[in-house]
Amino acid sequence: MTRCFLAMYMHNNKTWTMNRQSGISLIEIMIALLIGLLVTFGAIQLFISNKNTYRVETALSRLQETGRYIVDTMAREIRMAGFNGCSSRGNITPNIIANDPPPYDGSNERAVQGFEATGTNAWTPTILAYLSNVRDGTDVVNIQRGDDCGAQVTGNFEPDNANVQVSFPNNCGFYQSQPVLITDCVGADIYQISNNPKNDVTGGNKQTTAHGNNVNTTVNLSKTYGPDSSIFAFRSYAFYIAPSAIDANEPAMWMANWVPNTDGTTTVADYQFLELGSGVEDMQILYGVDTAAPDEYADTYVTADTVDAGNNWTNVRSVRVNLLLRSEDGVTAEPRAITFNGAVTNTGAGADNRLRMVYTATITLRNRLP
Repeated sequence: MTRCFLAMYMHNNKTWTMNRQSGISLIEIMIALLIGLLVTFGAIQLFISNKNTYRVETALSRLQETGRYIVDTMAREIRMAGFNGCSSRGNITPNIIANDPPPYDGSNERAVQGFEATGTNAWTPTILAYLSNVRDGTDVVNIQRGDDCGAQVTGNFEPDNANVQVSFPNNCGFYQSQPVLITDCVGADIYQISNNPKNDVTGGNKQTTAHGNNVNTTVNLSKTYGPDSSIFAFRSYAFYIAPSAIDANEPAMWMANWVPNTDGTTTVADYQFLELGSGVEDMQILYGVDTAAPDEYADTYVTADTVDAGNNWTNVRSVRVNLLLRSEDGVTAEPRAITFNGAVTNTGAGADNRLRMVYTATITLRNRLP
């Protein structure tokens, strides 16, 4: 026990007093340390909890962003399938003179072409040759259509005249070797532009898109196209899942854009490949087929192999896309099962702690409706 004392000093009529002081006991120190430890532990737990919550919310936000972007991109293309610039449900099969023809005949029948995964490295019908790394068990869809921008034909209407003139300016960005669709809603031709349209503008209001035989099989179109005709860039897109270019262990959604060269054959060199988003684990697609009368509306939804077996691609009215997305890292406390395409996934020995989300969109084909 500390002994305290009180002393008083007198000097020059002033008084100094030494006050009583007391120390802190060992028990009090231990209690203070314990309280400090409890507060520190609580702060650490709060930090960990907030960090985990942040990781989950960040992963969820990324999944939502990726899912919305992919669905919007696919919906925009699928919705426009079969567009030829003028007639709805126009069953026109274009005459193709392009050296590098599109993957299909460019007809309304093949405006939508699906491929159902039927086994290990197997699809029905067989997937396009340039798609060599598609993820097993996932579906593929190919879309063909005319571009949104079209230019009116204004001159050189004879079918054997290789210099078709169109209105200018047209904002279509025509370029050399580009495949284009010329149509009057009765007939159509697909050819590759043989000249450089950017340098071939006359009179300030006309642009030439030639179909010379240096990039086409012939200079002759199938018919005479009058001033009621238009020219559109011809598009062909395939959507599929393959390894990401950033991390080969991560599956990603890809879009293959047909941009033909002039070598006379359709190969992988005729495509540009764009990665739309990573973490896309699976894609399953159903096709709404009009089987009654027809009455112009989808009566049943079936897989691509069923449509192909019945040769019913012309009667497809809508496309139902189902996507399964997963986070890059394991952010959940334990594996979470999720139902996708009628089955429960992420269960059993191979389950992981990734966050997963399902996106489903039913897209109507506008150009096959009344």
